[in-house]
Amino acid sequence: MSRPARRRAVPAAPRIPPARIALYAALTLLLLFACIEGVLWLAGTQTLAEERDPSLGFSGLKLFERDRARGVYATSARAVRHSANYQEFALDKPKEGLRVFTVGGSSAYGFPWGAKVAFPSLLGRALAASLPGRRVESVNAAAMSYGSTRLRAVAGEVEDYDPDILVIFEGHNEFVEESLQRKLAEIPAAPTRGLLDHWRLYAAMTRTVERMRPKPQEAQAPEGGKSLGELLGIDVVRQTARFVGEPAKSEAAERLRTNYAAILDGARKRGTAVLLCTVPWNESGWAPNQSVFADTTPLPARRLTETAIAQAEDLLARGDAAGALALLEPARTAAPEYAETWFRLGQACEALGRWDDARAAYRTARDHDAMPTRVTSAMNDAIRSLGTEPGVTLVDVEHLFEREAPHGLVGFDLVEDYVHPNPRGHRLIARALWEAILSRGLAGVHEPADPAVFEAALGPLEDATAGAEGSPQLLYNLGIVLERQGRIEDAVRQFRACLERDPRYVAAAYNLGRLLHKSGRFEEAAAAHRQALAADPRHVLSLVGLGEALRATGKVDEARRAYLSATEIDAGNAYAWNGLGATLAQGGRPAEAEAAFRRALALEPQRPDIRTNLGWALLDQHKPVEAEAVFREAMQARPDHLGTRDGLARALAETGRVKEARDLFEETLRLAPDDRDAAEGLARLRGR
Repeated sequence: MSRPARRRAVPAAPRIPPARIALYAALTLLLLFACIEGVLWLAGTQTLAEERDPSLGFSGLKLFERDRARGVYATSARAVRHSANYQEFALDKPKEGLRVFTVGGSSAYGFPWGAKVAFPSLLGRALAASLPGRRVESVNAAAMSYGSTRLRAVAGEVEDYDPDILVIFEGHNEFVEESLQRKLAEIPAAPTRGLLDHWRLYAAMTRTVERMRPKPQEAQAPEGGKSLGELLGIDVVRQTARFVGEPAKSEAAERLRTNYAAILDGARKRGTAVLLCTVPWNESGWAPNQSVFADTTPLPARRLTETAIAQAEDLLARGDAAGALALLEPARTAAPEYAETWFRLGQACEALGRWDDARAAYRTARDHDAMPTRVTSAMNDAIRSLGTEPGVTLVDVEHLFEREAPHGLVGFDLVEDYVHPNPRGHRLIARALWEAILSRGLAGVHEPADPAVFEAALGPLEDATAGAEGSPQLLYNLGIVLERQGRIEDAVRQFRACLERDPRYVAAAYNLGRLLHKSGRFEEAAAAHRQALAADPRHVLSLVGLGEALRATGKVDEARRAYLSATEIDAGNAYAWNGLGATLAQGGRPAEAEAAFRRALALEPQRPDIRTNLGWALLDQHKPVEAEAVFREAMQARPDHLGTRDGLARALAETGRVKEARDLFEETLRLAPDDRDAAEGLARLRGR
């Protein structure tokens, strides 16, 4: 009897531990998310953080591009065209190499001579001489007119290149991009989501939900939803803010502090040493750009101040500094906010050998400037306070220049114009940075800062100005300096010479047009502004300048089109709206003019000329009661403004208050006997 076949036992499948199953599932999900993130990255989807955080760079518009064939990073052609010096450094940081980056504006850039004369280049040569056997890369990543917001973006890019040392040198450009700051302020603050802000999938999902959810018009993102990087761009359209009051100056100092603190925090996380510099300025040789009376300063005090300044200038020219000082001190008491009074006081004290008083007066004049183009005391103080943080070395260049200048009054001996160091100034800055790096061991070794080594590495001070005599940058810079000295025709010649060498130099063409307009040469001014617009059709200031020139020659329709283009490019430009309103009024369209003036006034409510223009537009529509209220508001800011006084008198006459109108006309003629409008208005009233 045969035995039944024995069944072979089938081995049981191995039991996978639950922990391993969970791990496999997590890895699968992670791989899936990584693939999705990669696809979205290739598609150009930005994270939410990239739309809000300036420290993450320019969102693809980088200063430096990879050149694999040559094995270097090089400044992009787009950046070199208008904003940055050409620089290059190795793709792979050399072993035992020292990599130093400098970020800043035109002073660190080396304007008007360029990178060769600028302190970052001198610093690199001195470090190479002090550290034989090591490859030193000192990269000038400064760009023209860059303020702290842009530096934060540049520093975000620079940190990707593994710097050992970061030099920060800027403080003059917090007011030059008024429209940019306005656009940035319009971006709503994004709530903190931590890691989610850095996921492209989350960003895509969030934007999908936001598109499906209807929003009120005012909640829409500015500029058609552009990211912050797109709003920044590479090139600065320089728009210097005018009539900057103390609140705006405090806000700018706080903005600089916030941006620099973010840069320092990023450097600490990467282990980058930071040299933070205060910024020097021309104290004794450069008058304030704009002096403004406070709204509360009465008319007699204004008249006293203006008369004292005019007489003091004459006395100073004749060598009577004591007489000038005697006139200016009552004016300072009458209107302490008026910047030019303090500047003339500084000149008088300097002529009398009262050096400390002169320095204090010049500093106050600088801080009261209502159109700031020089670093304020608050900004340098903010830089000094940040210089005490861990990992930061403060290099007080402002005090360095004062120590080097005769009697501590920095002028053209160290500064080329109003802020840009001359070759001697750049050499001083380079030496101070070189000494700080060696003495504090920031290059990895402590080396004695031997002055002989520094001087031997750089050689004798070169006459860089003579060598760059034909450069467009220098010719442009000379034009600006000559204008500040009152030599308008000489400045015009310099701007023309600059354009002969570079016909697409937008700033030169714009400034040429501006000076020609001031000289009454309106056709030539229009041609200069058109040249600027041929190079940059979106240059708002040139569009406004073109509109002004066309309006002055009676070409009202062409002027209106120029102003309209300016408002479409920058709807926050008060000058464009004010010019458009004036053109509409000139063309017999007072209702439309009123709307334009109201837009301008909403943007710059402190400007009495806009308010006066609005009052006249109301009068042209036979609205004397409304016009009276507007003129009275304008009178509070500028009681001596003739157009405002004449408009108010006319409004009073049209409401039947003839005696008040006559009295105001007569008072105006006592203040300004040549005021033709007041004389004609008074004659009409007497004729009644």
